[in-house]
Amino acid sequence: MIKNFITIITFCLLFSCYSTKHINADEYLLKKNSVIVDGENITNEISNKDIHTIIKQKPNKKIIGLIPFHLWLHNVTNPMNQNWINNYLRKIGEAPIVLNKKLFETSISQIKSYFDNYGYFTSIVDGTTQYKKNKAYVSYEIKPGNLYLINEIKYSINKNQNIENIIYASANNSEIKKGKIFTYSGLNKERNRLEEVLQNNGYYKFSQDYIYIKVDTFSSQANIEFFVKDESDDPTIYQKFQIKNIFIHLDDEKNLEKDTTLHNGYFIVTKKNKKPNLKLNIITDLIKINPNKLYARKDGETTYENLSDLTFFKKIKIEFIELNKQNNIDCNIYLTTPTKMYYSIEAEAKRLADEGSFGLSGNLQFGNNNLFKGAENLNGKIRVSLGNRQTNVDNSNTIFNTKEISYEIGLRKPKLILPKKLNRWLTNSFQMSTNLTTSITQRKRPDFSSQTITQKLGYNWKNSKYKHHQLNIIELSYSKIEQSDFISDLIADNIYLQEQFEDKFIPSSNYVFTFNNQRIYKIHNYTFFRSKIETSGNLFQLLGQAGNLNTNQNNDYIILQNPFSQYARIDLDLRRYLMFTKDNMLVLRTFFGTGYAYGNSEKLPIQKQFFSGGVNSIRAWEAFDIGPGSTSLEADNNYATGDLKMEFNIEYRFTFINSLKSAVFLDAGNIWTIKADERVGSTFKFNSFIEELAVGVGLGFRYDFDFFVIRIDLARPLRDPSKPKGERWVENTLNGKFRYNLAIGYPF
Repeated sequence: MIKNFITIITFCLLFSCYSTKHINADEYLLKKNSVIVDGENITNEISNKDIHTIIKQKPNKKIIGLIPFHLWLHNVTNPMNQNWINNYLRKIGEAPIVLNKKLFETSISQIKSYFDNYGYFTSIVDGTTQYKKNKAYVSYEIKPGNLYLINEIKYSINKNQNIENIIYASANNSEIKKGKIFTYSGLNKERNRLEEVLQNNGYYKFSQDYIYIKVDTFSSQANIEFFVKDESDDPTIYQKFQIKNIFIHLDDEKNLEKDTTLHNGYFIVTKKNKKPNLKLNIITDLIKINPNKLYARKDGETTYENLSDLTFFKKIKIEFIELNKQNNIDCNIYLTTPTKMYYSIEAEAKRLADEGSFGLSGNLQFGNNNLFKGAENLNGKIRVSLGNRQTNVDNSNTIFNTKEISYEIGLRKPKLILPKKLNRWLTNSFQMSTNLTTSITQRKRPDFSSQTITQKLGYNWKNSKYKHHQLNIIELSYSKIEQSDFISDLIADNIYLQEQFEDKFIPSSNYVFTFNNQRIYKIHNYTFFRSKIETSGNLFQLLGQAGNLNTNQNNDYIILQNPFSQYARIDLDLRRYLMFTKDNMLVLRTFFGTGYAYGNSEKLPIQKQFFSGGVNSIRAWEAFDIGPGSTSLEADNNYATGDLKMEFNIEYRFTFINSLKSAVFLDAGNIWTIKADERVGSTFKFNSFIEELAVGVGLGFRYDFDFFVIRIDLARPLRDPSKPKGERWVENTLNGKFRYNLAIGYPF
């Protein structure tokens, strides 16, 4: 431990010495920007993160916020030597950020404008620089000053009474109101709103550029008056426009002969002698722009959203063209359809570091994007996996003793197939679909073989930008298991294992809710939350109690000569993403899940139980290698599952070199049983579960190919709950053998 500490200190000293190399004596390396806001009553809109973003010069980037690794790479090179190694290091490194006084003054001006935008018009921004040797420490101190409150709002559009009436009728929807804080951003939002209101009422050519504002301030109050420019500039700006014709162009290409047909009042334009490959009603029912009606911007936006929600067209474009005839416009909708048939082939190789085994898998995916000419998607998948798992069963030393092949076929209809009365509840929903899926999985291991057939009918929809719903009203699963002699002997006197290796029929229903307020390409903190509630067997239990089902020797009700599973299960997955910069992020994750078997079942089905460990879980352990509780894996059973699961993950992500990202992480968690069994320490207890959390730590590298990320995480245990009390913390863990996790995509 002392050696590691000395090594870290040595590295820090080296980085410090190299940081000011290659800068002139009269130059100063920018080491730090500090922002100090001197004010108690600051509105929530003001953010230190936003202010730091505004600052034009930022210090050299640092790994985990401490080590200027990229600056060091640049400084170890010789600028006079142009060989390939020097050029490459300078390319992936980062030149010293030298303090620029012009950019410093520009930053002060930008911060002042930022505070003006939020109503602090009397703010004062002072910038100071402290010099230490060849390093500069910059501080921006802001005194916000007082705010102005809105006293009066007027709209003066004397030359067009219709426009004035529309504006006053919509005034209740305005965000600027008497008594609220007066801000520039509020004025800009109001100009945008007025433009939208008038364009939704037929004023096709009206723009916010024709609105100007007069503001009088006095005694911390503001009177606001909105004006519209003189009509003499362009009289048609203040006149309403009507939609004349609507043309729908299907796979339209220039310089080709075309056929035009009329359908439900819309002109359909296609290639000559080519029939549309999509039912026209599917398209026209989604279009909210109507011929011979007043122009409304919202109709075009709704039409675009409806066509996009179909998730069928490769490209959608809507344009309006003003006609020579006064106050008439035509609408052109261009739609590009995808290739009808498609397929893809993928292959994957992996190595389980703990067991030294090697695995291969391959995927074939194929489908039809427009099965019944209604944008229905038929998708098929075939997956083959070969692996090797250590067991006590003689497998004749074959290379692959575990084989799995799965077949799946799914049909997606881009609408909810529901009674009309239920559809009324979903009038504000979008991206709706009905899904029917059937799959067959065959698995062969040295100790047992199984075959699982699953059928699922469900619905997907969104009722807001960030909220997604999935309801599977029927999910039927039937499993048939063939046991080896070894497994038969093992479970003969073990009630816990007996039920896991029975043939099972699982008639379940589940509901999944997902919230995700991430905004792509924007630096902001966001939250991901996913919950799933699932129940099984309740309806069949009632049928059995009514005398409509037979029982087996254990008095369990049976269907198709097999007992059905009865249980309730819930999963909660909460993640918080804290973005410091575009390249630095802290991710916090908490997972909780539990299930309880009752009625017709003593235990949860094996496929519905929880496990811990693996590439997306606690990465210092192999999947299924942790728990339950403080128990250790027995030599004859290396497949740990439980009824309750807790996991906690902290991961700091940063850019290492260009597209090569890195991360340091800490994982903790375990699984437990709820009902007592013969395994000592496996049952969850409130007074001891914290002591039974497995803890792992590690370092990861991820290469970003834009369209996917390949990841390798190296992890070691910090605390092993399977060890005796007092011996669970692992000493000198960094000196041990690391577990390697190779995967595609981020863990969460």
